[in-house]
Amino acid sequence: MKKPMKKTLSLIAILISLLGSQAYAKTEGNYVGIIASRNIVKIKNTSTLASDNEEGMNKFYNQSNKNSKYGFGFNYKYAFNFNNFFVAPEVSYERLNNEINSGFFDESDNYFSQKLKLKNAITLKSNLGYDINDQLAFYVPIGISRFGYDIETADVDGVYRKFTKKSNNKSATFIGFGLSYEPVKNWILNLEYNKYQNFKLTSVEKATNDGGTINAKTNLDAIKLGLSYRF
Repeated sequence: MKKPMKKTLSLIAILISLLGSQAYAKTEGNYVGIIASRNIVKIKNTSTLASDNEEGMNKFYNQSNKNSKYGFGFNYKYAFNFNNFFVAPEVSYERLNNEINSGFFDESDNYFSQKLKLKNAITLKSNLGYDINDQLAFYVPIGISRFGYDIETADVDGVYRKFTKKSNNKSATFIGFGLSYEPVKNWILNLEYNKYQNFKLTSVEKATNDGGTINAKTNLDAIKLGLSYRF
């Protein structure tokens, strides 16, 4: 066999060996970490009362707005690996800072206002992924979050005034995608996107002067950066 052919075969063998050495499982075991998130919240309000949605009145109660704030939290997960495919159940807690104001002001004694505050989120999810090599992995997070929230309303029409406040919890499901990278042994960086869609947060019953309840249809896009330690 000629020398160039031998060199080519040797090079191919080395490349195959290197690729093979990069394919061993690495996403497995216990992980604990911290999370920083950017949460983009969009709401669309409607009243449950038909008369509140009639022309001339709907401008007060049918309003939209959005808000983007940072959140912080911590998480724990355990990953099971099956020949580079992995399943990683995870639980996390995050402190949120989103506060969205909406409403319509006609005059100082004729307006409707609403303030929605997302306070925190407890999340259960599972990351379904694949180890691309010994440092990089791709995964799809699927889960459910329980949000704590406050919603305040003020409906003022001359001498008719109604002020309400409600604190409650609401669950919402999500799906997304993520990448993890291990720059230093046992220390992992995660970049993740989660999409929550059309979950409904409600005011107290009869929040408007005529007796309507406000529904705030909420969309949430979360971009998360995490740092975790495997032990």
